[in-house]
Amino acid sequence: MSRQSGFTLMEVLIALAILGIGMLAVISTVGHSTGTALELKQRTFAHWVAMNEAARLRTSLQWPDVGEQNGTVRLANETWRWTADISKTVAPNLRRADISVALDNKPDAPVSTLIVFIGKPMPAGPSGPQFAGPHAQQAGGK
Repeated sequence: MSRQSGFTLMEVLIALAILGIGMLAVISTVGHSTGTALELKQRTFAHWVAMNEAARLRTSLQWPDVGEQNGTVRLANETWRWTADISKTVAPNLRRADISVALDNKPDAPVSTLIVFIGKPMPAGPSGPQFAGPHAQQAGGK
């Protein structure tokens, strides 16, 4: 009798089952990575919105009132809702702003939060803000 070499049907089915389980693991990992990348993208854009709002508060010539401010902004084809909770600090010339940013369609789920401190603007003189301190120079350069 001659003996034929090859795989039996059972060996082929077991190999296919192992290959299928491995492919499911790869597909699951790719799906998880895609979700993580989307979340990271949203957190980055939300942080940019918060940083822009912090810059607006800091560069404004008016000191923000204590309380809540909010608004919406469009960035990266998304509408973002920001809320700035302004509060007093122990320093009389300093305010704290807790800025949270969420997608407009999910306002109760903040994507990013940022805490900034805002100094009281200096009074403006005839040619702009007046700076006083130990290193301030007089108009003569001395």
